[in-house]
Amino acid sequence: MARKQPPPRGPQLELAGALGVAFVNTAGAREENRQVGVRSYAELLVWSQQVGVVSAAEAERLRQLAAERPDEAAAVYERAVKVRSVLFRLFLATGTKRQLPPEDLATANEALARALPALRMVPAEQGLQWGWAGDEGALDRMLWPLLFSAAELLISARGRPHVRQCAFKGCLLFFVDRSPSGQRKWCDMKTCGNRAKALRHRKWRRGSQSSSFWD
Repeated sequence: MARKQPPPRGPQLELAGALGVAFVNTAGAREENRQVGVRSYAELLVWSQQVGVVSAAEAERLRQLAAERPDEAAAVYERAVKVRSVLFRLFLATGTKRQLPPEDLATANEALARALPALRMVPAEQGLQWGWAGDEGALDRMLWPLLFSAAELLISARGRPHVRQCAFKGCLLFFVDRSPSGQRKWCDMKTCGNRAKALRHRKWRRGSQSSSFWD
């Protein structure tokens, strides 16, 4: 039976704006601490439950299966890390209007091909929505909706221009700009936005103090 795809929720999704973008952001915000967010299959499973990709019951079942098949679970995590890096480069290329790396596009398509056979149209409150069926024991099933979300953004004429990287120097996080003006700059106004304002203020103060009436 097909399971309805849960709606995006949680602070990570609120910041990122889409499942696929939130997944890419699990690598970390800074170059010096990349991959600190999700470092194993177990942590990938916890994160997937937090953002609603899998239910508590599904997470527990996959956790038990991973304990029985540790080598397979490790391989799924390694594949997830590889795909995450590929999607990072694809989002970066689209955001800067550069040519998509052919090898990365091929890798993303290969991963997507593993997910699409499980995609279904399922009943919703109003009409139909996308859902997922497939092997309930597939250890990589949490990757399916993440890949599909990223693919939709990459091919969408409306979504593509709005996938942006934070403008604060050193921050690597992406977000989907859904602001009315379409001019959002920061992944989070409370963090990078405030840091950028503080940095501008310090530069302004240094400039004011270095000049005098006699300059």
